[in-house]
Amino acid sequence: MDERRKQWRCRLMGGPKSIARKREVFDTYVRDRRDISDDILRTIQRDMPRTYPKVEWVSEHLADIESLLIAYAAVQKGDSYLQGFNYHMTILYHVFQGTEHAFADTWWCFARIVGLIRPLMPDFNTTWFQWARRHWTDDLFKRIRRSRPYLHSIIETHKEHFSTLVTCKWFMLWFAQTVPWTDIFELWDIFIQVPPKHLLKTYTLITHEILKEAAPTITYSYSNDPANVLHALLSIRVKGIQKMAARIVV
Repeated sequence: MDERRKQWRCRLMGGPKSIARKREVFDTYVRDRRDISDDILRTIQRDMPRTYPKVEWVSEHLADIESLLIAYAAVQKGDSYLQGFNYHMTILYHVFQGTEHAFADTWWCFARIVGLIRPLMPDFNTTWFQWARRHWTDDLFKRIRRSRPYLHSIIETHKEHFSTLVTCKWFMLWFAQTVPWTDIFELWDIFIQVPPKHLLKTYTLITHEILKEAAPTITYSYSNDPANVLHALLSIRVKGIQKMAARIVV
């Protein structure tokens, strides 16, 4: 875990001087910020019990995670709080919890990740979002047509809806609801190491691997219930992400 912390700090917060400055800013201006609307506060509080409810560590640290989300929404009024942020903050806090600057490091790493996923937020910049969605969709569907032609024929008719849902529910969350808690950290190791300009391609390649593995299940579901093929896709829970990730070459 120490090596992971070191790597994540370095990639998401910068060098030692940058880290020291950011910790000072957090302690001075961020830590105690709570000035958010009642509506945002209620949304955060509703999402807390839904965040990895079966993971005991998460249940024990919900108060700290909630506090960090409130502080972010209070400082970053533009982003405020979006559903899904709870997963990002939880994963990051698990990595840094127990260290001297756990709150500051978690908060700043979270802020950096939000910057990386911002093109995938539909409400932030519609033009940006639509470009990113079309770009990865075209790449993915070419790959699926070659590797799993029958699956391609099924999802082609749902292309627009599929691509929007996957962008929001898989890419924007860095697969936090798709990959088990025990494996998600290894997947995030990859995302954090990948240069930002290659992130979209990395998402696409991982999605291709997931769909290749899940093709038999999806096609079976389609043959029994064609109307719910998108539900079957988005209900996929991935195991063995390490093996899939090992096949990724960006």
